[in-house]
Amino acid sequence: MLAHPAPQGVLAAARQRRRVQRLAAAEEGQQQQQQQDDWSIGLAGGRQQHQRPDVHVVLVHPCIPQNAGNVARTCAATNVGLHLVGPLGFELDSKKLKRAGLDYWNSVCVDVHPSWDAFYEYWQQQPGPKQLVGYSKFAKHHYAAEGLYPPGTSTWLMLGAETTGLPPEAHAAATQLVKIPMANFQFVRSLNLATSAGIGVMEVLRQKDGAVLPEDAAAPAAADAAA
Repeated sequence: MLAHPAPQGVLAAARQRRRVQRLAAAEEGQQQQQQQDDWSIGLAGGRQQHQRPDVHVVLVHPCIPQNAGNVARTCAATNVGLHLVGPLGFELDSKKLKRAGLDYWNSVCVDVHPSWDAFYEYWQQQPGPKQLVGYSKFAKHHYAAEGLYPPGTSTWLMLGAETTGLPPEAHAAATQLVKIPMANFQFVRSLNLATSAGIGVMEVLRQKDGAVLPEDAAAPAAADAAA
């Protein structure tokens, strides 16, 4: 049996759909590239209006750009500020860094401090009650101990380099040292940096905000505003 060719109108419609799809894909790629090109440390550091003032993540001498990008993604999702303490193991315009957080960099409030001393001086100048919580396998306190992150206190979660952990000066400066428990040190030396940061941020938010979804917390506020 001979197959009948599709009507010309059907073929033309199919070609048009493919053309529209190609144009949409190209436009999306251009938008993503524009986001990548527009992002800069100076702009990101100045976007403080949506950042909550009481939670920060501090990466001291991070080495792997993909980890920093994934931490930035967590910070963007939670309105938490990100601080990168140099020297860094990558360039801030690294393609790997941006690829890991391409859709999120424009929403991250990030500050870069050239050295530990510069960051610590900056931290000391911050107003109000504050705590500098260092994550270390040598700590004796559980990272999720109840009451560790009280409301009204600005909490700065500090994590060290992937290979060496926190440097001695950061250990000495920490107001608290905590660790994430691990059952198997024989085969796993440590958790991934981005994983550890995510675990820590979510616990701080739980203690400060309670186990309430953001959309549920926003509903009473909207009702009060409308009253």
